[in-house]
Amino acid sequence: MEIFKQIQKEKDQITPYVDYPYLVYGRVSTDKDEQVSSIENQIDICRDWLEKNGFEWNPDSVLLDNGISGTTILARKAMTLILEKARKREIKMVVFKSISRLARDLKDSLEIKELLLSANVRVVTIEEQYDSLYEGKNDYKFEMFSMFAAQYPKSLSVSISAAHASKVRRGEFRGGRPPYGYRIKDKHLVIQEDEAEVVRMIFDLYNNKGLGFKKVTHELNNSLAKGDIVGPERKDKWQVTTIQTIIQNPMYAGVVVLNKYTHVKVDGRKKQIRNPMEKWNIFYDQHPRIISEEEWEKANTKSIIAAKRRITPWNELRGLLKCDVCGSNMVVNASWKAKKDGTKTHWDYLKCSSYRRGGEYGCVNHAPIKYEEIRQLVISKLQQHGHDMPLNLKNNMMQKKEKLEKDLKTRIEMLKGKSKRLIELYLEDQLISKAEFQVKRSEIEADTKKAEDELFLLSSEKEEQLDIQNIKHAFTALNNTSEDLHEVFKTLIKEIRVGQTGELEIEYTFQP
Repeated sequence: MEIFKQIQKEKDQITPYVDYPYLVYGRVSTDKDEQVSSIENQIDICRDWLEKNGFEWNPDSVLLDNGISGTTILARKAMTLILEKARKREIKMVVFKSISRLARDLKDSLEIKELLLSANVRVVTIEEQYDSLYEGKNDYKFEMFSMFAAQYPKSLSVSISAAHASKVRRGEFRGGRPPYGYRIKDKHLVIQEDEAEVVRMIFDLYNNKGLGFKKVTHELNNSLAKGDIVGPERKDKWQVTTIQTIIQNPMYAGVVVLNKYTHVKVDGRKKQIRNPMEKWNIFYDQHPRIISEEEWEKANTKSIIAAKRRITPWNELRGLLKCDVCGSNMVVNASWKAKKDGTKTHWDYLKCSSYRRGGEYGCVNHAPIKYEEIRQLVISKLQQHGHDMPLNLKNNMMQKKEKLEKDLKTRIEMLKGKSKRLIELYLEDQLISKAEFQVKRSEIEADTKKAEDELFLLSSEKEEQLDIQNIKHAFTALNNTSEDLHEVFKTLIKEIRVGQTGELEIEYTFQP
């Protein structure tokens, strides 16, 4: 007991750092429950270190990036704010639970560290026992642990892939939701016969009856309405995309393909790419097959797919046209009509994508609307707005941003004025005591820093605001209607809702 009393006595003798400007940074890569609890863990570990080392705990010092991957630094607002505070010399120390919370990319980790150290900010990572105050700038410890942190996701990916391959070799299902037509029993896939019959029906209609994805979908929905077959999981009707997924999945032929895709970092963002076939891990006969390999090969040969594929017409309004009935995208369908002289009349018209995938089971059939007519109507309405609306008029989002910026700047100036008056009350008029002065000054400084932080974050959110200059350029670009206007439409239009009888409701980006 004497030992514990001596330790406590030594702890009590530590002089706390009062008003020492530090920040605690935490990050989780997903919103899963186990990751959410990790945030509490990170804060608790950092708080424990701070208190043991004589720092006064300040809960307002915690900055978090939730659901942000450590392999990319883009979109990490909390980290951006920390670096900005470091540049302004507003902080003296940043505490991390571990280097992996700082970043899992070696380049980003070293860059963040150098930016902080160049601003004379002390960097502490608790798990690695790294403290720049004692290690100095020319240390290898930080670089070594950063390399380990960067390698961890890659090693984990390799381990997971190896575990999946091992499961497949043992005939076990590797995890996740089993494909339609299968159930999991004792870690193995077994055939669910009522669903398997539908899978066989799909391949028969596609391979032997010569039907395309859309017609197969209609046949299945008709059979489903009569009660002849069971429906898809978690949905009340069949859709074209579901049929495509089933036909292209080799698991129905008893084949499992692993390592088909990988993730790479491009310009600071993760991107999934397809590996060359030489890197694929292919396993045969690891679970019961619903169809033969020959049937699957026939459905997925290039000649069959090419014969059934239609090229989607170009749609400059893609992503903007929405069905007013179900909210799905309106897509462009191509159609031809043969004339007596052998020539064909061609036109493109709009169709609800849900109706296109599922027929009457998906949505309603809109009145025929030619795409070119819609395009011309939209251009005319935009040109009219361009005439009526002064080009120097700020759009609603910009006005809102400017108002917020103005209010924050006004508040900052007001707080600075308040601070000046406080100094006068203390030094010149001597109406308040030194203790009162220090308390009120700390409150004003805290409010000022908070407002400045909000102003910084607001000004850094450029990607969320519409640039009025882009709107000006977009209106000018409308004069050349022969060009591809997709980016122009995206700049000027939020959404175009298309009614069943063809009426349009356009929501613009430059209007409240």
